[in-house]
Amino acid sequence: MTGRGDSPFRIKDLLGDVGKGLGLASPVETGLVWTRWNEIVGPSVAAHAEPSSLKGGVLRVRADSPTWASEIGYLRDEIKASVNRTVGVELVHEVRVWTGPGPSRAHGQGAVHRQPGEVSSPAAVEVPTDPQTALERARDAWARRRHGSP
Repeated sequence: MTGRGDSPFRIKDLLGDVGKGLGLASPVETGLVWTRWNEIVGPSVAAHAEPSSLKGGVLRVRADSPTWASEIGYLRDEIKASVNRTVGVELVHEVRVWTGPGPSRAHGQGAVHRQPGEVSSPAAVEVPTDPQTALERARDAWARRRHGSP
């Protein structure tokens, strides 16, 4: 089976609007979120969290522990911005975090492993080195979410 000329059909052309019915309005960009997850969030976060679904602009991220779910919750705006910057379109409008058992898919893929309580963030975000700065950053993130500002 071939498409234009002698070249084969592209899957995206064959699927047409089927992907939209499955909640995949942008299947190529959605695939990029999964394939470039390590780059989007950085190896430390990727070692403990992975995307589980993306539908209607809502990216659901599974964390491997409540501690990491909490940390990722603080980073949700940065993750959303990093995803949209990476794929080149406004694909994600909201990031929701949930906790599930077991290691994420990043384990065994060259991920950086952290000790419990050791904090990480997406590669594009500066990681504070002193406790006071980290506390202020967490408080600011909490206040922004509480008041609905980015």
